[in-house]
Amino acid sequence: MSQYKITPLFISSTRGSLFAMYYTPIISNGSQCIIHIPAFAEEMNKSRHMVAMQAQAWAEQGYAVLVLDLWGTGDSQGDFSEATWDIWLNDIDTAVKWLQEKEYISINLWGLRSGVLLALDYLQKHGLNIDKFICWQPVLNGELFIMQFLRLRIAAAMMNKNKTQEKTSELKQQLLNGQSVEVAGYFLNPELVIPMISVQAKSININSVKQINIFELVQGNEVVESHVTNQWIKKLTGNKNKVSLDVIIDNSYFWLTQEITESIDLIKLSSERV
Repeated sequence: MSQYKITPLFISSTRGSLFAMYYTPIISNGSQCIIHIPAFAEEMNKSRHMVAMQAQAWAEQGYAVLVLDLWGTGDSQGDFSEATWDIWLNDIDTAVKWLQEKEYISINLWGLRSGVLLALDYLQKHGLNIDKFICWQPVLNGELFIMQFLRLRIAAAMMNKNKTQEKTSELKQQLLNGQSVEVAGYFLNPELVIPMISVQAKSININSVKQINIFELVQGNEVVESHVTNQWIKKLTGNKNKVSLDVIIDNSYFWLTQEITESIDLIKLSSERV
């Protein structure tokens, strides 16, 4: 018999309805909940299987989990081309208030990839007191991430000699000039990208968080976190934040692979840390 139930639902926001999957335990562990803040664009879609697996695992432990589709993504209202950074920040706040109305004692945030960056900016601007901030394969520099995303368009153009060969710097400048740019079927709104470019984890203080749990998957045999993550951890510990890091050797980069892949070790360790 399942120890939890899953309820698909819509939450009202200022821009329209936000779709979410709500995992609730049959036996609660004391009114604790976790909000999932998803990855960017196609990374979100490719990660759905792993996100559902982890949500179910935590629900079995007694946590309620809200897996949110941000405005303009998934089954939420709106179009991705119209999404802005401020709208997404407001979506997190909408989810937080929705759970607060249900009188949860503890609210935790769980970010995946660029969802970590969005959560960091939210915490900086709202100062929400949370027990745990769970970071899966965190993106910690908005500009680097966007430049990498723009390279998808450059790579696609190189495969077609009839297309104009562009540079990432030119595409970035178009966005800075207020022009939308299409990448891999996604139209990037300058009001989404420009604020994202300015966000860097190393510049954000999150003293409202009791515990930060970081998880990184690495390929090969060397268990070493990325340089950017290492620098962020040094900053956090210097600010007296409680931090844990788990580096997992696993080739299943589930947010990138064409086929569905799983990282059982990531699920296991995330469940243990929470």
